[in-house]
Amino acid sequence: MSRLSTCFLAAITLMAGFTAQAQEFLPKVKCGAAKRHTAARTTTASPAEEDYDVKYVKLNLAVSNTSTHISGDVTTNAKVTATSLSAYVFELNPVLTIDSVLVNGVNRSVTSSAAIRTVSLPTALPHDTMFTVQVFYNGSPVSGTISSDPTGLNCIASPSWGNRVTFTLSESYKAYEWWPCKQALKDKIDSADIWLTVPDTLKAGSNGKLMAITTIDSNHLRYEWKERKPIDYYLISLAVGNYIDYSTYMHFSGGTDSMLLQNYIYNNSATLPYFRNVIDSTGMMVDFFSNLFGRYPFWKEKYGHAMAPLGGGMEHQTMTTMGFFSSPIVAHELGHQWFGDHVTCATWQDIFNNEGFASYSEYLFIDRFNNHTAALRDMRDRQDNVKSLPGGAVYVDDTTMENRIFDSRLSYDKGACLLHMLRFVIGNDSTFFHTFRDYQSQLHDSTGTIADFKAVTQSLVGATAGSMNIDTFFNQWAYKEGYPIYDVKWNQFGSDVYIQLDQSTSMPSSISLFKTPMEIKLHSASGDTVINIYNNQNSQLYRITWARPMLSMVIDPNYWLLYELHSMVKDTALNVGQVSKLKLSISPNPTSSYWTVDGLPEDALVTLADISGRVVYEQKTTTATLRVTADKLVPGVYVLKVVSGSDVATYKLVKGN
Repeated sequence: MSRLSTCFLAAITLMAGFTAQAQEFLPKVKCGAAKRHTAARTTTASPAEEDYDVKYVKLNLAVSNTSTHISGDVTTNAKVTATSLSAYVFELNPVLTIDSVLVNGVNRSVTSSAAIRTVSLPTALPHDTMFTVQVFYNGSPVSGTISSDPTGLNCIASPSWGNRVTFTLSESYKAYEWWPCKQALKDKIDSADIWLTVPDTLKAGSNGKLMAITTIDSNHLRYEWKERKPIDYYLISLAVGNYIDYSTYMHFSGGTDSMLLQNYIYNNSATLPYFRNVIDSTGMMVDFFSNLFGRYPFWKEKYGHAMAPLGGGMEHQTMTTMGFFSSPIVAHELGHQWFGDHVTCATWQDIFNNEGFASYSEYLFIDRFNNHTAALRDMRDRQDNVKSLPGGAVYVDDTTMENRIFDSRLSYDKGACLLHMLRFVIGNDSTFFHTFRDYQSQLHDSTGTIADFKAVTQSLVGATAGSMNIDTFFNQWAYKEGYPIYDVKWNQFGSDVYIQLDQSTSMPSSISLFKTPMEIKLHSASGDTVINIYNNQNSQLYRITWARPMLSMVIDPNYWLLYELHSMVKDTALNVGQVSKLKLSISPNPTSSYWTVDGLPEDALVTLADISGRVVYEQKTTTATLRVTADKLVPGVYVLKVVSGSDVATYKLVKGN
């Protein structure tokens, strides 16, 4: 789903010449408008649903665009995974009436407890047995409205164009609102047929390939769609409206293969011309992402869009439901075809594997087809959104509320920032995008977790990428909360530049130190230089040789990192005259009791002063190791000074509580 809380505004900026009328000002939500303010859950609605594995479904339904009324039957082929199966349990909206249920062709009674429907079997089916269930039902689910979030099945008129559409939005647990199903992420359905009977003035879009349009009677047609790639329950969709079929073909670079781009656009004289340029760029995007992520996974079927009145888009497999067209939203939903559809998050805790990658696809599109300055602005805006609050992790620790799962700040923007930082840490685009392709090839047609993506990354780069440990990177950026905050000092003496980084964090209760590589740009009137450092201490002093007279500095000039700069000053007292050859080790730092100083020369003078300059400790050395007591000191910052002949070194020490 597209992230409309921040991306919506970016889309308006990039849609030059577009008016507000065409942008469907519905609630500003993520990829579709179904993901907010409702209770989610952590498992299937009933444990009994885990006793079977869904292999195939066929939806044979009658729908129109005048109401949410739906009728027909759904056939499910499944295999028993438990030791035995004595009852078939599924989910279906309690406002829908079940007319009958056939199990292996035999009529069976059904009992209901809210949305949980149970069909008792005459004889328990043993492990590995295949069975077929056909549910006949009808009813009119409650639709969402323009001013509220859409539900599983909606019938809404577009406020921009007037067209009324019946459409589905099933993520995360709303598929049951319109068809009898098992809602379990890890149980991907191997294949599906979606047959939709509609009035002959309408078209019905869905997943996979349109195999036939069959005349049912003088007033009705049946659109017969076939999806032969595995699909998760929430990605099965329908969109019924008065559409035109705007279809073209795109060609993959480096070969002769082509693919259908099939778009169901509102049948208004102005709608297609209004969006045509963006729609026509879809093939270019498919080819671009295919080169980065691997060949578009459903290329033997199609890719396309079906319009519906919602404030964004929803990545229904092979046919995104789209409220309006802007390049970033098209790129986001297309990115989902790899990350969310081909490989789906294994749990809602790992929604980063869907939304973080799709959000980064927006950045990649802007960088390639707009310009790098616009891409940096996009990334800076994402970073600023993450920093609008101090806490929150990419990994979702509470899946009971959908507004946490689909948090624009965390799952979308912080997820994109994570990938952007990983790209910097790896330092090689070929290797970085290799991780995307390997993740796709290793977990294709199934589900994945953040841990799975980390494992793929480690298999390519090893335990470390440059100076960064991969375990540390994922632990602090995926599972911990917050971001680093820096106070920076710098000074120059001759050809020596001194830079001191003091790092705190926005959520010290979660993590007290972020370890990260960093670029620093040194600026002078005669030119600039970018250096690379590694920050792995809360207080760290760096010495760089640079002969040009330094005027200023910029940390992270290319917006790779997620951090807050609290202060940056030139400190003329920083390491004045103290170009030291001493190699000392001080630990622990911070401390509550004492510091141990190792590597001291004999007969050196060691002093400890508070920040006012008052000396609180002084000692001449007789051995290489000295213990400096701190238990009676007031908590705060102290400066340790070591003088050995003409050699002087200073160190910042911290006394904790």
